[in-house]
Amino acid sequence: MQQMIDKVKQKVNSGELFRVIFTSIPVEYEMNQLKSNNIEETEGWALRVIHDNKIGFSSSTSKNQIDGMIDKALEVVQFGQVAMFDFPDKITNDNKQEIELYDESVQDKSVSDMIKTGNEIIKRTLAINADLRCDAEISKQEGLIQYANTKGASFSYKKTSFSHSVMLQDTKENDMMMLMDSLQWGKDGLSLEPLWERLERNIKWSEKIVNIESDSMPVIFTPKALLVLLLPFISGLNGRIVNKKISPLLDKKDQLICNPLFSMYSDGTIDYANGSAPYDDEGIAMQRFPFIEKGILKNYYYDLQNAAEAGVKPTGNGIRHGFHSSPSPGVSNLIIPEGETSFDEMIKDIKEGIIVDQVLGLGQGNVLSGAFSNNVQLGFKIKDGKVVGRIKNVMIAGNAFEVLKDIAAIGDEARWVSGQYYFPHIYVKSLSVSTKQ
Repeated sequence: MQQMIDKVKQKVNSGELFRVIFTSIPVEYEMNQLKSNNIEETEGWALRVIHDNKIGFSSSTSKNQIDGMIDKALEVVQFGQVAMFDFPDKITNDNKQEIELYDESVQDKSVSDMIKTGNEIIKRTLAINADLRCDAEISKQEGLIQYANTKGASFSYKKTSFSHSVMLQDTKENDMMMLMDSLQWGKDGLSLEPLWERLERNIKWSEKIVNIESDSMPVIFTPKALLVLLLPFISGLNGRIVNKKISPLLDKKDQLICNPLFSMYSDGTIDYANGSAPYDDEGIAMQRFPFIEKGILKNYYYDLQNAAEAGVKPTGNGIRHGFHSSPSPGVSNLIIPEGETSFDEMIKDIKEGIIVDQVLGLGQGNVLSGAFSNNVQLGFKIKDGKVVGRIKNVMIAGNAFEVLKDIAAIGDEARWVSGQYYFPHIYVKSLSVSTKQ
């Protein structure tokens, strides 16, 4: 890294070099049979430079291409954005405890052990219903992240991740039921039991298909479905969108924008969570950072460039979406604190409504305005406080900013989704539900 940074120093005013190396070993099952196990290795280098007060960027899959990367970055500079910042001259982290991200037992996990887990998933699937089709993946990943800049600042860290994902299908004439669930964490020791409890419950609820009339009605969103409501907030809190003055949350800081039951924050300091790291991808320390507290908007999130443009401190949210891209404002681990109402209590409270567990077309609609319109891939009808069956051909629509003002209750148990989102159930009083009989 230092040799490459020395080359960068010779040609540009300032620059940073970012490197990622990931090794993944997935064990895949398809149609109840072991399909494959592979080793997938990825290495990438990203170079961002500031030259003549403009930003240039290039990337490569090989360190031997550093000269070409520098030349390409300088070519981009002439068309680049004006730099409002410079790279940090030191990397500091005030966290009293080091964040745990690497588990050697993940690295030591054998493929044969992963196959045993996969075989157990298939066995349990067929024990429920021999006609079910199960696709599954058990995967482990190990990564190294390195950063250095021409100011002399640098950092590196290692991460591990282990995951189980399951998709069950039951195809019959004029109907296809599809159930999906997953567990993902940075540490070994995942238990299949919570995942299996949810799948078995949903299979039981899915046995009977029931009709529902188009209307406005109460809706419970499971943790897995909650991003439907949160994507507009994630976009609206983005410092780049705020700086462009196109965020619907512009100038609403310290105002009540949601039901007071609702809070949300980003936290990149949680041990073994997928979004955790000692620093963001620009060398700014990760932190717990509040977005919304008891319904009140507290903060937007920024990378270096957009923080400088806004005249505020960077928030540790400079995230790269792969080594082929420059950092931009992004969330690490998104957390919604639990409420006081159990899932069962929510169901019992509803005379007629639905549970939304999976949706199709996440992000459809005008996300920035808060509008959403999604087909329900997996949902259930509630009648007189009980789940009475699975619903089909149903669509939900509304505006997320309005819906989260209309919260009836927040679940008392949250769970990790994709190892990066910690969400409870959310019960909203009324939402437009339409159906095609």
